Amino acid sequence: MREKYMIFTLLMIAFAVGFFMISSKIVTEKLQVIEETDHKIKVAQEKLNSAKILDQQLSQFAMIIDNSLTKSNSFSFDEVNEFKKTIGELAHQRTISLTKLVDSKKFSLPNLIETTYTIEMEASFVQTGQFVSDLEALDNIIKIHSIDITPAQVNDKDKANDKTSVSKYRVSIELSVFKVKKEI
Repeated sequence: MREKYMIFTLLMIAFAVGFFMISSKIVTEKLQVIEETDHKIKVAQEKLNSAKILDQQLSQFAMIIDNSLTKSNSFSFDEVNEFKKTIGELAHQRTISLTKLVDSKKFSLPNLIETTYTIEMEASFVQTGQFVSDLEALDNIIKIHSIDITPAQVNDKDKANDKTSVSKYRVSIELSVFKVKKEI
């Protein structure tokens, strides 16, 4: 009888060891599958995020192209005034004082319409950089031809009163706004 219990105990131990080995192997395999799936999900998520960013950038670019296509031979009076208004709003947001804003039509290549703007303003270097950055963010095709920065003339009275103020400069920017004429 003792041998039967001994054999039974050994069989139970062997069965328990076998059970734990098999379950350990199954758990290890499942963990590997989970890790592989997790890696695939991470890669897919990275691709999705990249695609979202690319889609956003391309939609902004498409909007710029749509805004730059026209059937007319020149910029309309309303378009010129709207752009001038936008420049004025950008300058106001940055507390920049505009002293001159002039537009002129320019002869350009066939199927390309160009209007040149000359902007003169008084601003600090930081304000000028922010203003140029704002111009680049507009939904138009813009080419900046030149930026001329000279120190603004300050009276001796103003120097005495404004020792802590930021240096102001007279900034002249010449830029062109382009439109592409649609081919019919």
